[in-house]
Amino acid sequence: MRQVSLIPLIDVSMFLLIYFMLAGTVEKFEILPIDPPLAESGKMMDEGHLTIMLGTHDEIIVGDELVEYGHLQAALKDQLQPNPNKVVTLKADARVPAGRVIDIMDQIKIAGGQNLSLATQAKDRKP
Repeated sequence: MRQVSLIPLIDVSMFLLIYFMLAGTVEKFEILPIDPPLAESGKMMDEGHLTIMLGTHDEIIVGDELVEYGHLQAALKDQLQPNPNKVVTLKADARVPAGRVIDIMDQIKIAGGQNLSLATQAKDRKP
C-alpha cells in the first residue's frame, strides 16, 4: 500500500505562515492610550527623539518606562545627558488640564531639555 507524504502539506503551511507574517501590518504598541488634541498645522517627527506621554490620571511615561512625578527630572536628565539638543516630544491627552501640561513642560526645561514639541492630531480640513 502506498503512503501519503505530508511533506508538501507542511511546505505549503510554512509558506503561508511566513507570507502572512511578512505581509501583515505591524503597528507600534502604546503603553498608555493617549488622545492628543487636534491641530491644523504641524509636521511628522522622526524616531530620534524622546517621547513623554502624560495620561488623564497623571501617568507619566518617559520613553518606555513609567515614572512618578517626583522622579521625572532625574529620568529626564538621564535621557538628555548624552544629547541635550535631543527633541523632546510631549504627548498629553486632550483631557489633561493645561496647567498640568505647562508644569511638565517646566520640568523638561529644568532637566535641560532645549527642544520641546507638543504632539497633536491633525484636524480634518474642510474647504
